[in-house]
Amino acid sequence: MECSGRDLDASGRPAQALQLDLVQAARPGKLDRAWVDGRCLRSPAAGPMVEGVIVVAIVVALLAVVLIADRVAVICAQDRLARQIQDRGFSGKPQVTIAGFPFLTQAAARRLNKVVIRAAGKKLGPLEVRHLDLTLHGMRGSGHRRTASQLCGTALVGFAGLAGMTGMPALTLAADGPDRVKIAVGLGRVTGTATARVTRAGPGGIRIAVISAGGIPMALLGSMRDTIVPLPGLPLGMTIKGVSVTGQGALVHIAGQNVSFSN
Repeated sequence: MECSGRDLDASGRPAQALQLDLVQAARPGKLDRAWVDGRCLRSPAAGPMVEGVIVVAIVVALLAVVLIADRVAVICAQDRLARQIQDRGFSGKPQVTIAGFPFLTQAAARRLNKVVIRAAGKKLGPLEVRHLDLTLHGMRGSGHRRTASQLCGTALVGFAGLAGMTGMPALTLAADGPDRVKIAVGLGRVTGTATARVTRAGPGGIRIAVISAGGIPMALLGSMRDTIVPLPGLPLGMTIKGVSVTGQGALVHIAGQNVSFSN
């Protein structure tokens, strides 16, 4: 019988296909299909491989969802905390960053490991703060009741802000050392420069005391002769630990333990 010039095996398949199957069968790990009784069957190894790819894809998708949910939650929490701090006397919302990942586990435990607060050009009560940089550790609680185990940071009060608190606009302050400022006075024909020392005044204030009038009548210096500039709006537990003078103003060093941010 003629078979159109092609040899067939017992199952009716071309002989060349049978040879190809035999060659593939001799290569372990390379065979992904097989012919049985004239039917093409997938190799048993292909099933687990496909299932593994599906499992990996599902896990990656779930991780992506969790990551997105975690980031959205931390952004919302940072905004709420910034508004809460603003209510302590800031003229605007500070920048709040909640460190650590994941955030959701911290929120569930009601304990934030580290919170960084930064602000620039804001007013803390009547006093203008050029730069504020605070780091809080171990913030506990939720909602409007939060307490930080430890706090440290700095607040830079500009010279203009210090002079403005004295109520004497004719005075101009400038740095004159790590703890001193020059006070320039210009009142009509009376001009001159005095020197004052800047120190910490208790837990919540800055003291400016004149140590050399430089020929200026002390009466013209008014309250600037020895004045205390309060730093209002400090939460309970936060105190001023020291003051140093920089080229931009008075740098106030702040620290505290069990600092309350409750409203």
